[in-house]
Amino acid sequence: MKMNYALHRKDQGHSLLETIVSLSVFLLVLFAVYIVLESNQTIYVKGEGRVDVQQSARGAMDQISTLLRNAGYFPENFDANPANDLANPVPIQVATDNALAIYGDADGTGTSNVFLFCLNGTSLIRVRAAVGTPAAYTCNQGQVLGLNITNPRFAYFDANNNPIPNPPTPPYQLDGQGVAAVPSFADTTQRGAVRRAVITLTATENVAGQQQQQIYTLTSNVRLRNLN
Repeated sequence: MKMNYALHRKDQGHSLLETIVSLSVFLLVLFAVYIVLESNQTIYVKGEGRVDVQQSARGAMDQISTLLRNAGYFPENFDANPANDLANPVPIQVATDNALAIYGDADGTGTSNVFLFCLNGTSLIRVRAAVGTPAAYTCNQGQVLGLNITNPRFAYFDANNNPIPNPPTPPYQLDGQGVAAVPSFADTTQRGAVRRAVITLTATENVAGQQQQQIYTLTSNVRLRNLN
């Protein structure tokens, strides 16, 4: 009878206390796994947002820098037909603290045009149009270079690395000429002295589930190689 009683007790399974302890351990392990997965997801989302912001700013900066270096190259003045020559072209058409319009064959098409870089809402755009036309200096339609750009800044320097204007306190417009109208070239003292530009772009992105924005700032120092 004692042996049968012992076997009967063994077949009864776990006690209530053992079940509660086992369940508690299981829940603790499950909670720890959840915390790890949640943390990894947050890190992934932040990293993905940072990559998007950086790619947007870098893409915009690469295009601006490349075109700006070619400002002042006028192929019309080097062909065999003197009738195509451009008389006294001005490479820097408009230069403000937050917009820049250059003139020349900056994109290598063989024809000189005005290229305007400006902020339209939160999109940094490039406008390409014929010199002297209002569309070339109007920041409303053009190719989008970068999204979620909040703070484009342009700083200008002469051949001796002196800032233009001096001091460079924004807002400023070199020679008093801005966008939204065909500029005057009666006085090009400041625009004609520009030999180097420093471009600063700030891009932001809202990441789902995050209170803080992803912010990325990029700066490029560009020397205008066609200007002496």
